[in-house]
Amino acid sequence: MRDNLIIGLDIGSSQVRAVAGRQNNGQLDIIATGKSNTSGYLLNGNIVNINKTSQAISDVINQIETVISGKNKDYYFSSNLSGSHINVFLYTSTKLRKNPNDAVTEKEILELNEEAKKAIAEKNPCVLHRLPIGFRVGSLPETMEPVGQIGDRIEGDFMVVTASLDKFELLKKALRAAESEHIKGGNLYFSPLATSSTILSSEEKQEGVVLVDIGSGTTEISIYLKKRLSHATVLNWGGDRITEDIQIGLDISPEHAEALKIRFGSALHKEIDINEIVMIPGIAGRKPSPVSVKNLAIVIEERIKELAAIVLSEISKVTDPANLRGGIVLVGGGAQMPDIDELFQRTTDIDTRIGLPKADSTIASIAEEIKDPSFATAIGLVQVYFDQLNDVEEGDAPTTQEDQVSGPKNGGGSKPPGIKSIFNRMVDTLMGGSEDAGEYDA
Repeated sequence: MRDNLIIGLDIGSSQVRAVAGRQNNGQLDIIATGKSNTSGYLLNGNIVNINKTSQAISDVINQIETVISGKNKDYYFSSNLSGSHINVFLYTSTKLRKNPNDAVTEKEILELNEEAKKAIAEKNPCVLHRLPIGFRVGSLPETMEPVGQIGDRIEGDFMVVTASLDKFELLKKALRAAESEHIKGGNLYFSPLATSSTILSSEEKQEGVVLVDIGSGTTEISIYLKKRLSHATVLNWGGDRITEDIQIGLDISPEHAEALKIRFGSALHKEIDINEIVMIPGIAGRKPSPVSVKNLAIVIEERIKELAAIVLSEISKVTDPANLRGGIVLVGGGAQMPDIDELFQRTTDIDTRIGLPKADSTIASIAEEIKDPSFATAIGLVQVYFDQLNDVEEGDAPTTQEDQVSGPKNGGGSKPPGIKSIFNRMVDTLMGGSEDAGEYDA
């Protein structure tokens, strides 16, 4: 698996973006990319036309296969799941110990994990991830390495990500219909977890950072403190709202509003000359009409200020904004808006940067294409797949049965698992709920 090619599929409300990558001496090499339109097929991240969505995914897969054809191998995808139906919450599991003076064992940690897993699944039919974020033994401080400590009880904190079962099943159907002869099966991840793997540094996660992924239909906000995901939410807020505002405010068609936003849009109206005008073509041969670029920017600026205020509100639910030394990082198609980082920084008073994917490429033209915040999730989906494998000691199975979506399996070894392997098996990386909820046949 470490030498295989993995396809990252970022399924968004306006486009499916895909990258094909492999590991090369610890670096991620991008071999091919693809894009396909999904406008009108997904609404706020949710599939509303499964046939068209499947066709869009299939088109992207065909683009990838054209580049990697002739290799006579099976490849696997790593896909994302998002939408306002996603729920992220903290769950704490507690277990009293029979022998409090004995050192905590690996077996006890895994038993605590299984109890938490069962309790969470009983109340949530669709568990995407269950991430261990800390343990406490007796009255000792929180740790990620409880094995060997002594105390009368063990508490484990888990960050749980759940989804609507109906929407998950719909995504599975779309992916199944889009599979090709050589590209089939794979893993599913909550988008921010994948995006963070290629955008955020370990130092930023340690010091506190907010990742804001602005798509066309949704915006995902995830907050990291002390290297752990502390809070996440998905908003029904995206670039489409800005387009709607432009359409109404400037009294133009949706198509012209989108084109204006992309070609002439800016998040700061003060930077634009009041005399700058763009002519909009008239309908059916009618005369073109003028549009002020400054007025365009005023509309955009007000809507983005609203988003920045929402982000600040989400931060305040978790911590004092002053504690976020890593600041705010903007990604997604919406992060391409000129001056958006400066407006965010002015509105929130938090240092803000644009997040660009960290990946190498064997093709120069592709390297330029992926230097774009809109490709962050697609690249992250490939990176997180390999990260999962790298965190497992040789010979250990990377995940439990429910963590595989008809992909290849690693063989099991006989030696006891190390601490990384223990935690890796505790992370529900894909789909939970039932033992085969995340699997499907090609």
